[in-house]
Amino acid sequence: MAARLLASLESHSLLRACPMNTFEFFNQHFGRHLVSQEGEPQMAAHRALSSNHKLAKGTDSRLSSGWAIVRPNTSSVQLKLAATGFRFDERTRIEAFMEEFEHWDGVEPRMFLMFDKAPIPLENLFLTVDKRLIRICSPAGVETFDMNKAPTEESGGIQKAIWKRKP
Repeated sequence: MAARLLASLESHSLLRACPMNTFEFFNQHFGRHLVSQEGEPQMAAHRALSSNHKLAKGTDSRLSSGWAIVRPNTSSVQLKLAATGFRFDERTRIEAFMEEFEHWDGVEPRMFLMFDKAPIPLENLFLTVDKRLIRICSPAGVETFDMNKAPTEESGGIQKAIWKRKP
């Protein structure tokens, strides 16, 4: 019984640590650097994920390749956008995600995004608030796994690739 109460209290404190919804978190720490925040948060998130954005080299492109880690303070993105407010990172998604999992204190939420030709649909955007329930968001779906457990045959490709590279 005490373990259940403790777990309940831990979950409650996680909710207090992140009082905003997924779209608000995404916009505050990522989308606002790319698009106007007018209207509902989900519409601003949709514009950020599906619009063309100016690249550092001067051309326009949608977020159609690479990855991003959305976090409080400074988010990281692989695509060299002209927008300020991001840390640009040329590592592979596996390298970046793996290092984030290793160094993340688990206190503040994260969003792990993989971009592809199609935009990430809003229904595939999720916050990760615990290493026991990692959510990797992509246009193809959401890969969910416990970073502390070895992958099974049914596990997704990201978990298997990260586990394979663990020291």
